[in-house]
Amino acid sequence: MSQTAARASQVDQIKSQMMQVMGITDPAEFQRVARDYCKDMALEMTLPAYMRLFTRLNKLIDKKREMFDGLRKKTDMIAHVLKMAMDDDEAVETFKNALEMEDKEAKISPDLSAQKRNAGNQAFQKKKDQDALNLYSEAVFSSDVTTEAGKKDCTLALANRSAVWMKLKKYEECLDDIEAALYLKYPQNMLYKLLDRKAKCLAALGQVDDAKTCYNRVILLLKQSNLEADKQEVWKKDITAELEKLKSAVNKPLEKKLPNVSLKSPNKTIPQFSDAVELAYNPLVGRHGMATRDIAVGEIVMLDTSLSVHLICGTRMTNCTHCMKTISLTTGKPSPLIVTARFCSMDCLLQAMDTYHPVEAKVNIEKMFWNKKEERFEEMSGNVLLTYRSITQKPLQFFLDNSDYDEVNDMFGVEFTSPEDICHYSDYGNLFNLTAHRERKTKDELLSLSIRTAIFLVLLRHGGYFGEKETAFGATMNASEAHLCGIIFHLQEGIQYNLHCVDCVPASTLSGITSPQTREVGSAMFPTLLLLNHSCDQNTVRLNINGNQVMMVAKRKIKAGEEISDNYGIHYLSLTVEERQEALLKGFAFCCWCTACQKDYPRMKSLRTQLPEDIEDKFDKKREDIKEMFRKGKHQECLNLSKEMIELLETAVVPAPHRNYELAALCLQSCLWKLYGNTD
Repeated sequence: MSQTAARASQVDQIKSQMMQVMGITDPAEFQRVARDYCKDMALEMTLPAYMRLFTRLNKLIDKKREMFDGLRKKTDMIAHVLKMAMDDDEAVETFKNALEMEDKEAKISPDLSAQKRNAGNQAFQKKKDQDALNLYSEAVFSSDVTTEAGKKDCTLALANRSAVWMKLKKYEECLDDIEAALYLKYPQNMLYKLLDRKAKCLAALGQVDDAKTCYNRVILLLKQSNLEADKQEVWKKDITAELEKLKSAVNKPLEKKLPNVSLKSPNKTIPQFSDAVELAYNPLVGRHGMATRDIAVGEIVMLDTSLSVHLICGTRMTNCTHCMKTISLTTGKPSPLIVTARFCSMDCLLQAMDTYHPVEAKVNIEKMFWNKKEERFEEMSGNVLLTYRSITQKPLQFFLDNSDYDEVNDMFGVEFTSPEDICHYSDYGNLFNLTAHRERKTKDELLSLSIRTAIFLVLLRHGGYFGEKETAFGATMNASEAHLCGIIFHLQEGIQYNLHCVDCVPASTLSGITSPQTREVGSAMFPTLLLLNHSCDQNTVRLNINGNQVMMVAKRKIKAGEEISDNYGIHYLSLTVEERQEALLKGFAFCCWCTACQKDYPRMKSLRTQLPEDIEDKFDKKREDIKEMFRKGKHQECLNLSKEMIELLETAVVPAPHRNYELAALCLQSCLWKLYGNTD
């Protein structure tokens, strides 16, 4: 029998066996089933790895769905999904492939960093300082930090870049690059040169004692250098001269960088609010913010910092992994663990390394959202990535110590047991007590949450979150894992309805008074912002600032006793009341009953435009002045005029809704983004 005939016979035997197992007698029916299966498999293989995992586990549970539907405790649901998954060879193989897959953005030429560094050296010698900065920066980010040779390339590029900053008298930038080079293990035999540069920077900044310490360390390090004895003596002589100069110098106090915006008078118990806002509770609307006094237009009512953030996959190479700021190429820092994570400063890098980054770098979850067919990232709901970060940024023991996490307190932040109690943005009580509409969860939603939790558990095992384990693919959970999985499930439920996008605006689009063209950078949990209820005609405007913060400003005068409202992206200007109700019910599980809905406000094109002639003239004059000042870069003056425009309408008792209120609010928003907002 020929080889071809033998293979055909073997295929027929396999086909016959499969038909018996499937209970199919008609070859044509088997052919149709096999063809449909292959189509499904081909489609599934084009999905990002995370979605393939989810789809595989979903199909697996659906085969014995009645078993899952009979479970009542969420830990039992998760345990059932995990066991089914880990007992299935195909599911385990899908996990392994997802974790071991190549990251398309992590490919780096091993020679590129050295080439860029050498080009930077030539530019520096020719006194082309900006070119040198750019080339050294390219060398920094084209080094493979996952190898020892790559780490060395990176440290050399950082050190050379620090020399340019030193020449330009940018001492803080120089010091930050030096710290990065030291952290990444700059070659020991060359350390003396780097620390000499550090000492000079410290001296220039008036940090005399630190400079002296640094100079003395340089003398000790000369012994480890490759310098000949006579050259070491020259270095010692020069350092001694520098130390002599510093004998009469006096330490200067460190200049604290003041924030570009701050609350003048914060609320004593919730310091993210101004003292003009207090948190209240009503069974009909839940927790909400109330004005304790009249609030003027343009007044800052809230400045909130994120409790947890995560970039979308598409911005991981352009924005800081930790604070989400757009990274400047010439000051950015690479991760010491993975090529595809970057930081805006050493401060952010060190905070990340002390918390979540060692675990996350081992997993590299972003690559699991890569769509091979379309060659782009599939940007999933921020719920997945935010839940992940909310866990990885805290140690396991922190969660084990929180045994009552699921006892949701609707009065959290409203009632305090002591006058000294403070609801800080970093308090995880903000996460544990989120409104989540848990009583409305369907069995399909519970299954989705259980599958995602099981996936999280395997990823955390793989990343070393629980310490060293023989395998990440165990079919059962120990007590610590079961407790953490309960928390993961709980957090997902709350984050789903309470996360916010973090946006930035391309600086090139902020050239005039126009609606800011925002671009999504990532997602965040803003624990104070989420306490505010939605209105389709909110009385505030908010914008993202300083990377991971959000600022809220009064859009009009807010009277004492009035509710402070936010807008969830669904506004009366662009959608009908029916469209808004449908969107809010689907996305946020509530029906809105704000004034705009009750009175069925018209959309923008149908708003009233009539004004008293004198008011219209004054309004138009201010609007033209704003446009002219904006072009001249006088943005603070523009902001002040924007407030005056709104006050003009309010003083004239122009009833809302009105087109001119919206035009003035647009001016206010444009000026705020230009002055304070995240830009790239």
